[in-house]
Amino acid sequence: MFWMKLSLLCGLAVLLSFVRALSISGETHLQYQNRGNRYEGVKPKPVSGYDIELISARVDYKEEVKQPPDWFKVQFYLEQLSKVHLTVRELDYKYYYWMDRVQPARPWGPGFHNAFDWLSREVIQQLGHITMYDLGVVVRLDKAEPSQSERVAPAILYHSQGPTVIKGYLFTLKTGGDARLTAAVYKDGESKPLFTQILQRQRGGRPFTVRWDSLQAGHGAYTLVLRGYFLHTNSPIDQTVTFYHQPDVR
Repeated sequence: MFWMKLSLLCGLAVLLSFVRALSISGETHLQYQNRGNRYEGVKPKPVSGYDIELISARVDYKEEVKQPPDWFKVQFYLEQLSKVHLTVRELDYKYYYWMDRVQPARPWGPGFHNAFDWLSREVIQQLGHITMYDLGVVVRLDKAEPSQSERVAPAILYHSQGPTVIKGYLFTLKTGGDARLTAAVYKDGESKPLFTQILQRQRGGRPFTVRWDSLQAGHGAYTLVLRGYFLHTNSPIDQTVTFYHQPDVR
């Protein structure tokens, strides 16, 4: 009886979210569209056929937010010139907010000068109770779509003052079905992990986050490795996310 009630409550929550999204999507000015230097708005729920999908790779930094800020800002480090695909989306769908196809004011390039900001009142502030840290950011390098082997530039999400030192990272993913996973971080060229975490049972389609404390790590290339299996089929899951750690934000 308990599980039946829980399933009904979860189903009702999903239905309410869908109805709310449909209502918002009926407002033409909030629909996903070209806004000059980006595409942004409410987008139909994407159909995901991925076993596991990276939906955010952010620097572990949270700026105090007392009220919705007028501007949202993203900054990231590139170790070398790469083709950049920046996406901002909700970590857990409520409004189906999406932003991508970003055109920066100056070209992306090596270093920490890579930045993009956008007015929150054009879409985000009109969506109700969505907050800055309800959003995930993923900066894919070279490849535009999710893949089993990702290369990313972890992003700083802020509105006024970003960090001066990077102390950790937040990687948010979701699986296509209920699964058990183990996460580990390796420095490039080393076989012994710097960090390991056995994750509890993860529900399919629900976001989960792996946090890595990078305070003791020097600059260089690192890889997050996730391995596990689906509970219903025992099919293996394998995901790698390679990124460059530059602790000093300059």
